[in-house]
Amino acid sequence: MAGTPCRLFSSLLLALLLLAGLSGCGPLPMSSAAQPPPSGALVVSFIDVGQGDGVLVQSGGENYLLDAGKAQAGPRVVDFLRSRGVDSLNGIVVSNPDADHIGGFVDVLDAFEVANVYLSGDPKGTSTYNSFLRAVRDEGSEVVESRAGMQMEWGQTRADVIAPPPGKLFSETNDNSVGILLTFGKARVLLAGDAEKKSEEYMSNGSYTGPLTLLKVTHHGSNTSSTPLFLNSFKPEIAVIQVGADNSYGHPTPQTLERLQKAGAQVFRNDEHGDVIVNIDGEKADVAVTKGA
Repeated sequence: MAGTPCRLFSSLLLALLLLAGLSGCGPLPMSSAAQPPPSGALVVSFIDVGQGDGVLVQSGGENYLLDAGKAQAGPRVVDFLRSRGVDSLNGIVVSNPDADHIGGFVDVLDAFEVANVYLSGDPKGTSTYNSFLRAVRDEGSEVVESRAGMQMEWGQTRADVIAPPPGKLFSETNDNSVGILLTFGKARVLLAGDAEKKSEEYMSNGSYTGPLTLLKVTHHGSNTSSTPLFLNSFKPEIAVIQVGADNSYGHPTPQTLERLQKAGAQVFRNDEHGDVIVNIDGEKADVAVTKGA
């Protein structure tokens, strides 16, 4: 979908610009009324959960939540889902079992019926992970181990699991992040948690390479991710970094931002833009933010 235009909304102005010429976008205030996604569209919302991940995917009347930030982000995630018209979840995806990805799921599982739970099968013996597993058990959700080669239909969108590999997992938890490629018409969206060099190399050597409409930048913009091989293999038009303001990790690193710039990606960040909501209708991508310019 190379060269696809991206429209950016503000509360007062709708500007239609070519992606290569974008200079920023204004804030989109969140309404107190629920705002379900338009029919016939794929909507991917990157929730501002601070230093963590939380992505809502909505397509064809179905709702999927990939990660939910730390425990303190749980109420924020629940409120956001309700603001987007969510009353139940067809599935949640645990991209990896670290606290900044799963902590908020306890509140989510308490607030919504969750049909399926997708995870890599990489164990994590922490109290946060054990609390998450207890919440899943109490919910009665079906648990599905998700590895490369698995295919699903999420509403009107195809969801291909392209990482981690089947069989033996990598030695590092981040490299075992569940990577999901969404295909909606000509649009392609890649969400791959905290994948680092080994996982990025695995995905880059697979059969799903090609330009992306949208990329969730792996591992919060760490310098150990977004390798040149990976960005050259997938070439994102729009890249969203899930990162907290003034975080102690220095994310995103200047090196990662430079690599994204060289790849030609238009970059949005939760610390600067708040919630980032991308509406894709198969022909174009519209990006709305809740703060910043």
